[in-house]
Amino acid sequence: NGEEFPAEVSILKLNIEGEAAFVAIMRDVTAQKCEAEALRLAKSQAEAANYAKSEFLANMSHELRTPLNAIIGFSEMILTQPQGPIGHPAYEEYLRYIVESGTHLLSLINNVLDMSKIEAGKAKLNPAEIEIETAIGSAARIMGEQAAVAGLRLVEDTDPGLPALLADERLVKQMLLNLVSNAIKFTPKGGVVTIGAKMDANGSLALRVSDSGIGMDPGEIPKALEPFGQVESGLTRQHCGTGLGLPLVKSMIEMHGGTLS
Repeated sequence: NGEEFPAEVSILKLNIEGEAAFVAIMRDVTAQKCEAEALRLAKSQAEAANYAKSEFLANMSHELRTPLNAIIGFSEMILTQPQGPIGHPAYEEYLRYIVESGTHLLSLINNVLDMSKIEAGKAKLNPAEIEIETAIGSAARIMGEQAAVAGLRLVEDTDPGLPALLADERLVKQMLLNLVSNAIKFTPKGGVVTIGAKMDANGSLALRVSDSGIGMDPGEIPKALEPFGQVESGLTRQHCGTGLGLPLVKSMIEMHGGTLS
């Protein structure tokens, strides 16, 4: 590329028949330098492309949420029939489908938006002291109906007297909801999903979500933790999703300096 790179030089001092002599060995390293520069540029371009993708997803997600909120809001308002009866029972059923589908789509968009913010480095923590028992109880109440519909028992198992946790309350609740939702999806009817918190021997607070579901092989875990990665199984295709639930939990807990295992 026209640039000059220095050669590597080794100088040996020899004594030949009592007289000092020097031998210089030179090796051209231009090719290695060019390869290193090419790798640096490729890495820089890949990072820029990844940032552009995250920015695009964040902007698109934001733009999609505005009309979707209107669709859900007006559908729910029509269901309450403030201006009089709808007129036909079938229309009411259709509206319920619109609300249900819109709410599900909004949840997926929010996941994409959260992941985009994290990848773009724009996600920020708003730490405050929270009572972990309260956060777990809130998650259990929110997911209670979904568990009941699936024919599952949702159990809380929290050690008493846990200290307050300095964390972002919204993200802690989001992590719990993602894990519990995932557990409910892949636990057959009649199973149990447990949400708990305990102090580990090293003084760390461990939030645990366990279930009696199908589980996964250890080799499948890295794929499940990759954004948009989904582990194929007999039950996987019965449930739609973006494959962002577990990666979001991993990113959110790492923002707090913790780990997901």
